[in-house]
Amino acid sequence: MRLKFGVISYAHPHALRYAPAIAGGRFTELVAVSGDGPNSDVARAEAKKYGARFYRNYEELLRDDEVEAVYIASESFRHAEMAIRAMEEGKHVLLEKPIALSLREADKVIRAARRAGVKLMLPFNPRFTEPLRKAKELLDAGEIGPLEYVHAISENVKPPIFIQGLDMSWFLDKSRAGGGGFMDTAPHGVDSLIWLTGRAPKRVYADIGSKVYGFPVDDIGTAILEFDDVLAVLTAGWGNPKGYSYGIEMKYYLVGREGFLDVRTAYPDFTVYQDRAEKIYWDRPDVRGIVESFARAVLNDEPVPIDGETGKLNLAVILAAYESSERKRPVTVKLR
Repeated sequence: MRLKFGVISYAHPHALRYAPAIAGGRFTELVAVSGDGPNSDVARAEAKKYGARFYRNYEELLRDDEVEAVYIASESFRHAEMAIRAMEEGKHVLLEKPIALSLREADKVIRAARRAGVKLMLPFNPRFTEPLRKAKELLDAGEIGPLEYVHAISENVKPPIFIQGLDMSWFLDKSRAGGGGFMDTAPHGVDSLIWLTGRAPKRVYADIGSKVYGFPVDDIGTAILEFDDVLAVLTAGWGNPKGYSYGIEMKYYLVGREGFLDVRTAYPDFTVYQDRAEKIYWDRPDVRGIVESFARAVLNDEPVPIDGETGKLNLAVILAAYESSERKRPVTVKLR
């Protein structure tokens, strides 16, 4: 039995990873694609590539009765609107982060899922990588004793506007993206910290800004997250220069009372040295794992691993970090 998927929009570059994972998944089938927003021509070409039906906009796709679930990869400001409409049509939703741009919108998305009786999941990648899954096992088993500190560089990447062949200009518009590099990448790090520690942060102290590229939005930030008994430092954003051979940086240093875990990279990789060095990631089990876990939850009517409430908490931490950076003082994480 396979879950029949539609991909809504190729505005976000992650659609280029999720479409093949859905099309080639053990439990999924890609049957429809919509061309909302930027990169409609790419969406059309991808639909043809995977033998899926192409629709000009997501409303047309939602009227396709064969579509049972959707992956939404639109501009961030449209996440809530599209997710709610999809759920009103009875579709299960795998929603690109953030869940919304405000906590009020996040609540509306969560309520819509409950009313419709459908699954809602956010795709936070780090917890689906093998090194971090192993680190979680060791932490839960008490191998390094009680956790004290975490230092994470999570999702440090090149700015998406440097991606060839795609229009990513909306990432530089705060009204459409909600922020810049920190808003784009820090949600992955925040989720991994909450997941690894098993706790929700109480306070955040952050410095976020346009420090590398001079963009009209921030490109990188660092946040100190205070948990009940753990202190975490997270750096995230578009901090990698054009010529940097790593496509993505994801490192974790977890300090316990009886030892520490040093996760140098969360992705299997190797480096090619020729005229220049190029880092190649030979597997992305995180995307495949996200798609499969979502599909299994829908097909077996089980809870999803990352639900709407988790997505809302994540957004609350990110918004608190931005507020802290603006006010230049620690801010309490609030869910209302």
